[in-house]
Amino acid sequence: MSDELADIVYQLPFRGNFGLKTIKPISEELLIHLRQHEIEELEAFTNDRRRREYLTSRVLIKKLVSEWGVPGDEFEILKDALGRPYGMHKSDRYFVSIAHSRDKVFCGVSSDAAIGVDAEPIERQVPERLKKRIVHPRETDELLSLNTIRIWTIKEAFIKLEGQGLRLNMNQVQVREAGTDFFIEINNDKRAKICSFQSKDHWLAIAYYQ
Repeated sequence: MSDELADIVYQLPFRGNFGLKTIKPISEELLIHLRQHEIEELEAFTNDRRRREYLTSRVLIKKLVSEWGVPGDEFEILKDALGRPYGMHKSDRYFVSIAHSRDKVFCGVSSDAAIGVDAEPIERQVPERLKKRIVHPRETDELLSLNTIRIWTIKEAFIKLEGQGLRLNMNQVQVREAGTDFFIEINNDKRAKICSFQSKDHWLAIAYYQ
């Protein structure tokens, strides 16, 4: 874990573990970490890149929970009815979120709080026409002066937290700033906080409910 990521994790108000990993090629060394149903899921992918993303993310998540004393070979990564990942160890359920960039996977797991994560390379360029599609009409000039791909990761992490996927457009999500923090109001008594930070050559974002 990088120093920047470790600092963020230390400050979170819940138990969570996160990792950023380079996507690995398929190998027997990694395949031995998968359970039978995960191997079947892997083999169902016809795209080699998608297979490598899947394998790298599952191995990384198992490593993250093993740091809590949960045996990785006993930890199952499943999907709910909406296709969202979650983890199970015996009768304990874990919150899981996964993001992919061009050559990295960013994964998070928590034992007690819903999370959403996203990651994008800092050098990724966003076309002007796409930028207009992610901006909320009431977002401030100060917010919009941020790197566009950073704003993208903030909103995408929140959308994953909400489990909305394609049902929620980024221009429907209004991000607010409070000092160095970012918030999204959900209703009068509920909001999400998004930790946005740079780790090596990526913008990373972690969203959770307050």
